Amino acid sequence: MKLARVQIENFRHLGGEGQPLVLDFTDAMGRVREFSLLVGPNTCGKTTILDAIAAAIGPTLQMPTLRRHFVRAPWAVVRRGALHAKVTCWLRFTTDEIEAVRHVFDLAELPHEVPNAQEVALTWEYPDPEGRSEHGYSTCEPGLGWTLLKGRYRIARLLSTRRVGWDWFEKVGGVFTFDQQRTAFAKTVSRRVWNIIHGTMPTGTKDRRTSDPKTILLDLAVRSLVPPYRDQQVSDFDRIKQRYSRVCAPHEIVGPIRDDDRGGLDILFSNGCDEYSYSGLSSGEQMVLLLLIRFVAEHMHQSIVLIDEIELNQHPIWQRKLLHLVPQMGDGNQIIATTHSPYLRDAVRPDSVVDLGSLDDLSSEGPQ
Repeated sequence: MKLARVQIENFRHLGGEGQPLVLDFTDAMGRVREFSLLVGPNTCGKTTILDAIAAAIGPTLQMPTLRRHFVRAPWAVVRRGALHAKVTCWLRFTTDEIEAVRHVFDLAELPHEVPNAQEVALTWEYPDPEGRSEHGYSTCEPGLGWTLLKGRYRIARLLSTRRVGWDWFEKVGGVFTFDQQRTAFAKTVSRRVWNIIHGTMPTGTKDRRTSDPKTILLDLAVRSLVPPYRDQQVSDFDRIKQRYSRVCAPHEIVGPIRDDDRGGLDILFSNGCDEYSYSGLSSGEQMVLLLLIRFVAEHMHQSIVLIDEIELNQHPIWQRKLLHLVPQMGDGNQIIATTHSPYLRDAVRPDSVVDLGSLDDLSSEGPQ
C-alpha cells in the first residue's frame, strides 16, 4: 500500500477557506516515491500533515495508526468555524498485494469481493456527519476498495488458526507512526490487537506485553540463538545488528550477556575501543535502536511509515546514513518524514523534498 496523493480540508489550520492542501508523493513518471521529506520551519504544519494521514486511514485499517498524544476531538481536529475536517487519500496497491488480500479473505471465509483496483480513493470526514462512529466516517471509491485495507488486520486474526504465518505480514501493509519523542514505540499495538495476534491471556494471568525496547531487543537476541522452525538466513536480531552498525559505526551491538552482578541479562555494545551495556547508550543511539526494533518487531512491510523529525538527536553524519537506511528497513515501504534541518534537505534528492516553507522564515504561522 502506498500513498500517491492526499487532500486535506479543515484539518486544524490546514486546507481552510475553500483552499484544500494537496500534496503529491509521486515522481515525474507518476510512480510513488519510496521516500518523501516534508521540509519547513516549526509551526508550518509538518506534524499536522502526518496526523491527517494517520487519522484518515486508521479507521478503515482497524489498526492503531495515531501517535500517542494525538487528541481525537472536534475542538482539536476541526478548523475553527468549520463543521467537519475532511481528508482524501489516494492509495495504490500492487497486483501481488491485491492477490494476497484476496487469499486472506478466502482463508478467513469472508464473502466480500476484493476488487482489482490498483488505486483507491479513501475519504474520511470527522466528526461523522451521521453521528454513528467516534472515529469519523469513511468512504471508498471504488465502493469495495475498503477490503484492500483490511489485509493486515485479517492476517492478525488468522495467526491463531495457523492458516497464515508471520511471513504474511510481508505481503500486505499498514500505516505506522513515529512521533517526535518516539514514545509511541510498541504502543501502536493495542491490547485488543495484541490479544488477536498472540491469543487472549487467561484470566488472572499477568500482562506480559512490554513497550521496553531493551526487553524486546533481549528477546530477539535470545531467539536468534535458537535454530528457526523455517529456513531463515538472517535472524531479526542479526538484521538489527547489521543496520545499527551501518548508521552508528564504529559503534556496534556485540550481543547478549549474562549480568551476574544484577542476576539478569543485558546487551553489550562497543564503540570500537570500549564495551558498555544498554544503560550506557547515548540518546542518539537509543533513537536509532527504537527505529530499528519497531521496524522488525512490528513487521513493517509494504506500509506507509510516517516519521516526525527523522533527525531527532542525531549527529549530521548519522542523519545522512539514516536517510539512506530507513527506506531499506522492511520490504516495499513508503517513508514520509519531516524535518526542519537544512542539512537534511540538501542531503536528499530534490524531487524527494516537499517544500512547506522557507527554513529562514521564522514568522510562519499555523499548527505544527
